[in-house]
Amino acid sequence: MRRFLYALLTLTALAVAVPTLASAHPGEPHRHERSDKPSIDWSALPADIQALKTQLDQIRTEQKNLFRQMKSQNEQIREARKTLTTEKRNSLKKPAKQLIDKMRVSKEAIHDMRDRKRESWDSFREHSENKQWVDAKSDLEAIVKQKRQILQNQQNIVRLQKQLLTLISPSAQS
Repeated sequence: MRRFLYALLTLTALAVAVPTLASAHPGEPHRHERSDKPSIDWSALPADIQALKTQLDQIRTEQKNLFRQMKSQNEQIREARKTLTTEKRNSLKKPAKQLIDKMRVSKEAIHDMRDRKRESWDSFREHSENKQWVDAKSDLEAIVKQKRQILQNQQNIVRLQKQLLTLISPSAQS
C-alpha cells in the first residue's frame, strides 16, 4: 500500500511538473514553426499596428517572467515533496489532486488558445502582405486578446502551484 501511495504521489508530481511547464512555456517550441515563414517588417506597418506589436512584446516579457516563476516553484514543489512522510502524503492526496486538476484545465485552455492564436497569426500575415490594414489590425487585436487570455491561464497555474507548495511544504506540516 505504501509503495502504491508513494508511486501515486510521484506520478502526480511528475504529471504536474512536466506537462504544465512544457505547455505553459511562452514560445520556444513554436519559434521553430515560424522560422519557415517570412519575418514581418514591423517598421513598414501602420503605427496602430506597431502599437499592438508593442503590447505583444510586453505580454511576452510577462510570460517569460511567469515561466521562470513556474520553473522555480516546480523545483520547490519537488524538494518539498521529498520531505513528506507517508502519513502526510496520504492526507494530502485529495487536496493535491484537486489543485492538479485545476492546473490541467488551465493547461488545456492554453493549448486551445494557442491553436486559435496561430490561426490569427496566419490571417494577419496574409492580410498584412496584401496591405489590408483594417483586417490585419483586427487580426492583431485578436492575437493580443488571445495572448492575454493565455497569460491569465499561466498566472492561474502560478497561483495554483503556490497553493500546492503551501500545502506540501514542511512548514505547513505542523
